[in-house]
Amino acid sequence: MSNAEPRPENIGDLDFFTRQIMAPNGFAFMWVYKPLCPACGKARLKKPKKTAKFYACEACKKEFEKPEYNKLLAYNIEYTCPACGKKGLIHGEWEKPGTKTSKVMVKFECEHCGEKNTIYRMSKLKKKKKK
Repeated sequence: MSNAEPRPENIGDLDFFTRQIMAPNGFAFMWVYKPLCPACGKARLKKPKKTAKFYACEACKKEFEKPEYNKLLAYNIEYTCPACGKKGLIHGEWEKPGTKTSKVMVKFECEHCGEKNTIYRMSKLKKKKKK
């Protein structure tokens, strides 16, 4: 799609990113930029402090609550389809998963063959307790 944002050069501009291998020979790179301020369009929205409950624009100082911020997020996925092997780039509105236990981040279809693909939340490996 033409609305896709360019591949990131600075990880600080991102709200989220992941790279995943899709068996047997597919690959996906997903990134979500921090949105530009809808009021002034000059700067990306950021939390002023890590513990803050809101996001703010550094240019105009306008504040946005978390639900309002989440509506502005859009994902970009650069992928190689595991079914047909062709490369593609898709873009769309992103809803953050509501809970940390939800396993699916995004579901999308290959624009060439229509294969349904899924990007999953990466899980941390649990350490085994010593007896």
